[in-house]
Amino acid sequence: MRCSHCGAKQHADERQFADARSSQVTCWMCTRPLGVDLPPSDPAPHTIAIHVSVPHAKSGDSRLRGSVDSETASLMLPRDKTINLAVISGPSQGIKCDLSRPLITIGRLGGGADIEIDDPEVSRLHCSVEVRRDAIFLTDLRSTNGTYLGDTRVFGARLDEMSIFRIGSSLLQVGVVSTAEGGCI
Repeated sequence: MRCSHCGAKQHADERQFADARSSQVTCWMCTRPLGVDLPPSDPAPHTIAIHVSVPHAKSGDSRLRGSVDSETASLMLPRDKTINLAVISGPSQGIKCDLSRPLITIGRLGGGADIEIDDPEVSRLHCSVEVRRDAIFLTDLRSTNGTYLGDTRVFGARLDEMSIFRIGSSLLQVGVVSTAEGGCI
C-alpha cells in the first residue's frame, strides 16, 4: 500500500483489522489518516486495499522520473517561512541554501544535483528533500553510502525543524525561519 498524500509505502498487519470491515491507518511518514477497506472474511488469504486518488511521483533524474504537474500539486513551499539547508560539517562546511523550489536533489560536486557537495563519499544524486504542505521529507536516491538520521540508515524520513542528517562524511541541517534572505536554489 502507498499513502495517497506523500506516497510512502505502508505496511499493515491484517490482524489489527480482524474485527472491522473498514478501519483507519495513519501514514508513518506524513501522519495523515488513510482509509483501508478489508475484503469479506473467507478462508483465503486476505488482501488489504488502500484508497489512492493520485499515484506518487517525483521529478528529475531517472530515480525521480514520472513527474506530472497534477501529481506534484501537494508539493509547495510555505508562504510565511523559508526552509534552508546548511552543511554543518564535512568538506563543504559553511554552504547554506534557501529552498526556492519544493523538491531539490543533493549530490556530489559535478554530478548535476541541485545542491552539490564536495564530498567524494556522496553519490552523484544522493538524496532529495521535498516539501509537501506542512511537512519536509528526506528520500535516499539509492545512494552507494546511504543517508543517515543519527546512526540509522533511512530510505525515507520526515524531517523536523533543525533535523540533522548525514550523507557521505557531511552533516546537513534543515532550518525553518520566518524571514527569507539570500539563497541558492
